[in-house]
Amino acid sequence: MNVLELAADVRDRLLADAKRTSVARGEFVYTALDAADCVYVVESGRFKIVRSNASGSESIVGIRNRGDIFGEITWMMPGARRTTSAVALDPGDVARLDAGTFERRLRADSVLAGSFARGIALRLSAIERELTELAGKSVPGRLVDVLGRLASEHGEPAGDGTLRIALSLTHKDLADLIGTSRETLTKELSVLADVGLLRVEHRTIVLLQPRAFPFAVRREERAEA
Repeated sequence: MNVLELAADVRDRLLADAKRTSVARGEFVYTALDAADCVYVVESGRFKIVRSNASGSESIVGIRNRGDIFGEITWMMPGARRTTSAVALDPGDVARLDAGTFERRLRADSVLAGSFARGIALRLSAIERELTELAGKSVPGRLVDVLGRLASEHGEPAGDGTLRIALSLTHKDLADLIGTSRETLTKELSVLADVGLLRVEHRTIVLLQPRAFPFAVRREERAEA
């Protein structure tokens, strides 16, 4: 759920007594195994949700932007612990709302509860779709798809037809997103740069030919509509 989609009065009631916290780039909002006793709302900045496996390697399972709620699933299970960690991609601010308070407000407001349920359903549907689309694809194919999705959500069009992904991501972040090593990711980015599809700047990627990245086309089509 994104609280910016709510009417102002509903949003104000939801966050009336939330605790605000400023977070530095790279700082954890919570870590795996922390008590799942609250939910968070992004007030500024961007945050990555990270899951670690038994071998210690990480994968990014989502990026949360302004207005997004995160840490919103495990709190529904009494005594549950976090299964992911949340890390700031850049300096930002979050609003922290106690799980009990959040639950009472959902029960008291059918509009808020409906919006929350739709948000969960959309997020789960997106995860299932991405898993299906990425299954069996090679690393280059996964990279093209993920860059397209990031451009669709965070792209900033330029007058020369390029599309800048407005996220400060390291090669390790991108490698985690597609499930490969940093070394392999760097090599595949170089290949795409060599054939003129993208340009790598400091922690920023510019798609020089956005239409070569299928999901990025949706961003262009929305802009032209």
